[in-house]
Amino acid sequence: MSTTAGIEADLDTDSRDDAVCDAVVRVRERLVSGTGWTGIDLDSLPSDDLLASHRELARMRRQLDAMVASSSAAIARRSMRENGQQGMAKRQGYRTPEELLASISGGSTGEARGLIEVGDMLASDEREACAGEGSGDLQEAGVVEISPRFAIVSDRVRAGKLHTDAGRLIKRMLTRIWGRRKDLGVKLCDIERVERMLVERAHGLSSNKFARIVRQLEAQMDAGRHALTEELQRQERSVTMYEDQEGMFVLRARLDAETAAPVRAALDSLVGNALHNRRDNNGVATDDGQVMADDRSVPQIRADALAALARHCLGCKSEDLPFASTTVVVRLSLADLQDGTGVAEIDGGSQPVCISTARRMAANGAVIPVVLGGKGEILDLGRGSRPFSYAQRIALIERDGGCAFCGAPPAYTEAHHIRWWARDRGRTDLENGVLLCSVCHHRVHRDDWEIGVRDNQVWFRPPAAVDPERKPRLGGRARFGPPKIEAA
Repeated sequence: MSTTAGIEADLDTDSRDDAVCDAVVRVRERLVSGTGWTGIDLDSLPSDDLLASHRELARMRRQLDAMVASSSAAIARRSMRENGQQGMAKRQGYRTPEELLASISGGSTGEARGLIEVGDMLASDEREACAGEGSGDLQEAGVVEISPRFAIVSDRVRAGKLHTDAGRLIKRMLTRIWGRRKDLGVKLCDIERVERMLVERAHGLSSNKFARIVRQLEAQMDAGRHALTEELQRQERSVTMYEDQEGMFVLRARLDAETAAPVRAALDSLVGNALHNRRDNNGVATDDGQVMADDRSVPQIRADALAALARHCLGCKSEDLPFASTTVVVRLSLADLQDGTGVAEIDGGSQPVCISTARRMAANGAVIPVVLGGKGEILDLGRGSRPFSYAQRIALIERDGGCAFCGAPPAYTEAHHIRWWARDRGRTDLENGVLLCSVCHHRVHRDDWEIGVRDNQVWFRPPAAVDPERKPRLGGRARFGPPKIEAA
């Protein structure tokens, strides 16, 4: 199964059992009647009914958002400057259509601006559709310049299968790429191909995770512009320190990807180590060997980790900081390394770096460059050793990107045997290994999820209690990382 085939199939699946259909009908009836959830105890509702109801509400909300976006754009068009004081917004007593829309919805002007942008995209697609086909022949002949229509995004948004935020992210990114099409050699068919890839990848992801994928894909498509952006971000790096009125020391850092990489790797390593100790020892060890309950939040653990780093740098003799396996990993293709073009990825972060930056970072002994497509050491150790080797962990990070189940950073994960080493006599090799954070590791074993590796991709098969059809779900970098753009 390809990376997107299963996602696309799931996107269009409309098979529902009777219980789910009943829940959907109930949701629609209560919306029409205006009763909402009045009279229904949601806490006692069967889990399947509750999830089916919520999914239907979410789908209907996405459809409503699409309709609101279209009407918002129409109001904005009627409020254009050329209409002067006769514009709709000004006649209603507002300076801008965004202010009018925000007053109606109770939301922000920024939200209204985003809805107008999506509505304009939907309206443009409808106008292109009404104009008919055949313009492509004119474009090929150089008679007329055609702009991206974003028909796939528009269709998904209208159908309630794609959130308006995701649609806006795709449109903005591809519009920027299209604006530099002559420099990049991009054609309309390339834009449409990437549009389809992103629509498929958006399914099942939060807007935060999807925005990361869009950002990484844009860097792939426009490495030259990304290098300029990277330099601008480096010029804007800063750390500010001050005491607030309560006497608390406030530390705020805004770092570019290269500067942040070792900082993040060190802090993540210390935080991950603390979380592992809390899980394994039910607390933290004190200087006298006692175990003290650890009820710190992750931000508190991170603050303590920063203090530990500072003490260590100021001459602390302690050697108990868990940095033995802490490494900044920079991933790049052999072709990009040789050509000096393209971008590289820093594991644990979402912002790519240009190849020149990757080369500079690789000169640091604490940074390991993972060259994809190059020759490496033998990684399959069989049953000669139970723990996964350092090199195997690097290879697992390359495949999984972090926790293969939830996408957590690599520092929060451990390498686990899919077929247990002792019980199943599973091998210590890449086909039998997977990176999981502590929470997901326990969830997988507790709830009997099945894990498989096919074509260097990790798949999770849910138990029947989660999905009666037990459809495999894609995980790892293939799910949470950006798709690779191959030549058409």
